[in-house]
Amino acid sequence: MLEKKESYTSIDIKELGQVSLRKTTRVTDDGTVISESHHREVRVPNQDITDLPQHVQDTINAYWTQDVIDAWSELQQQTNEELQ
Repeated sequence: MLEKKESYTSIDIKELGQVSLRKTTRVTDDGTVISESHHREVRVPNQDITDLPQHVQDTINAYWTQDVIDAWSELQQQTNEELQ
């Protein structure tokens, strides 16, 4: 029987607060993996993460303290000012 499972297999937190996520999709046939693929995405402080599984949200929220969010916002503001 074919079965498809998706799971987050890597959560990497970068120095400035960005979170790199790797989602793995495995297709199995009677328990034997016949296909595996990966998708990566990056989330930044203050970005909506409510679409992620609760355990991933909990991990991210443990790191995204107010200090991290404030530092990220300040960096974004400086970058925007430099571009203008």
